[in-house]
Amino acid sequence: MSAILPSTLQSASMRACASAPPLQVVLGPYRLQVQFLEKSQMHDRRRLACVNVEDGRIELRRDLQGMRLAEAFFESIIRLSHFSKGCQQGCVEEAYTHSFATGLVEFAHRNPAAWMWFNLLLSEHLSSGARYDRVVDGTFAPPPKMPKRILVGGHPVTIRSITKTESGNAFGWYHFSRQEAMLYRGLTGSNLAVVALHELTHAVHHMYDIKQRDKHGNFRHAQLKGWLRIMKDNPSAWRWLAWVISFPAEASLEPRRPTAKPLLPLTARSQAARPALALASRRG
Repeated sequence: MSAILPSTLQSASMRACASAPPLQVVLGPYRLQVQFLEKSQMHDRRRLACVNVEDGRIELRRDLQGMRLAEAFFESIIRLSHFSKGCQQGCVEEAYTHSFATGLVEFAHRNPAAWMWFNLLLSEHLSSGARYDRVVDGTFAPPPKMPKRILVGGHPVTIRSITKTESGNAFGWYHFSRQEAMLYRGLTGSNLAVVALHELTHAVHHMYDIKQRDKHGNFRHAQLKGWLRIMKDNPSAWRWLAWVISFPAEASLEPRRPTAKPLLPLTARSQAARPALALASRRG
């Protein structure tokens, strides 16, 4: 019988594993090896990163370090998310929005060590003192609270919880003219993470002038640059989102009673079952 490690030891073990880049990424039906290659060995020598599905690997340039590495890896996750969900040229903005949101949550749940590694890179090279890795490994206390306002592409966007009457038959809305993301206050678990990412990605597309039917590359570029800037400009907001993604059993917009049980990082939980991802929230 295997012993259960105390939460502090589990966090330390998780941090040790996350100090090295991931060996593979699992998303949708794909299981891709992560390989660092010379420029001459890349599937596309013009790129810093390639999602090479035919050869079963994510290729990263060997000379990448710091934020260049974090950005190239994040771009690969965005590409693989859309590819695995069939989101391609011709899809509408709503499809790209939900593909990003569900893809990022699925990536975190199915690849906890890679998720930790990515947030560790962000903490070290994007936003000094942000401690995103501490949030993901469960050692950041108390749990972060939902922000009321964030900057998206340098523009203020408000976030507020709404009642069932206000939300109607949707989990959330993004109001373009008011630049406001609204989340149903009864949201919990992975659904909270998905809907929050979904509505804020509408805001990203809005601020980056993405059209309802835009080029595939424009959607990817806006999501990459827009979300990296959110992570940089809004440390408290990304801490909240990273916590909600990492601890779905505790995630809720409604106040919950304190629990004596320690929070377990994703690597300490059973990964036998894939996360149940929510249906798309509808946009206002």
